[in-house]
Amino acid sequence: MASAPVPLPGHFGANKAVDVFFQQYSNNGKPVRTQVVLTHHLISLLQEGEKEVIVASRRERVDATRLLLLSAASGIMSEHSLKGRPMRSLLLFIAPTWLMDFCVRHGLRPGAEPLGLRSLQQDEFTRLFARSVELLGSGRLNADHALCSNKAEEILLYLLAKAPEGFASFLAAACCDHDHLSLKTVVARHQDANLSIPELAFLCNMGVSTFKRRFREAYGMAPGRYLREQRMARAKALLAGRSRPSEIYLELGYESLAAFSAAFKQHFGTPPTARSQGPA
Repeated sequence: MASAPVPLPGHFGANKAVDVFFQQYSNNGKPVRTQVVLTHHLISLLQEGEKEVIVASRRERVDATRLLLLSAASGIMSEHSLKGRPMRSLLLFIAPTWLMDFCVRHGLRPGAEPLGLRSLQQDEFTRLFARSVELLGSGRLNADHALCSNKAEEILLYLLAKAPEGFASFLAAACCDHDHLSLKTVVARHQDANLSIPELAFLCNMGVSTFKRRFREAYGMAPGRYLREQRMARAKALLAGRSRPSEIYLELGYESLAAFSAAFKQHFGTPPTARSQGPA
């Protein structure tokens, strides 16, 4: 009787909602052939041994000279040792929403032919990157969300610069929901412009009801609540950085200092002057 497919990265103890998750993995010298269901996209940096991955449209077999990029999908993974040494690899799991936000942050709109499974050449940087994760320890890294995200960003930006065409094809397959990508790009660029929901929907070439539905799918909350929380979080950060309310209300998209002060007090319970570290 065949074993049930293995969910990844959940099999390694990762919460389904985790954004980024590192896992150092070894097959302990035993050949392994497993059906897997990836809920996250995967970057696999082989350090020793060989790995073969089969998905519906493609098959790749690599050794430690190459790394694998695999978008979330069902697949079959086979792992082989070489010369009696266990197969070892660093696995980096990336949530679809996090990767989409990565594209938004860096203004990427993948236009390449989608390819959900591909390999790229490893080099000294990728090997040192895997070593740096090993020194940090994946457990410690996963417990520090900011550090974990920064390490993931580091390797993604390097691969984007090193192999733009190959990495773009992976992004095109991984970020296949271009409506969500377009929506998030518009929101990121204009969330401080004090635009109405109908105006944002117009910029996304959507009707208001479609925009609201897709916004909830992309962000997990209504657009009004999300935009308000983002604006207030930025206001709080600016005030903590010694800015004065009178210096930032226009930047945050408010038409008057009074309107900003009222919104801030309603959200935090105190006026912005109480949070400002700047001179009076």
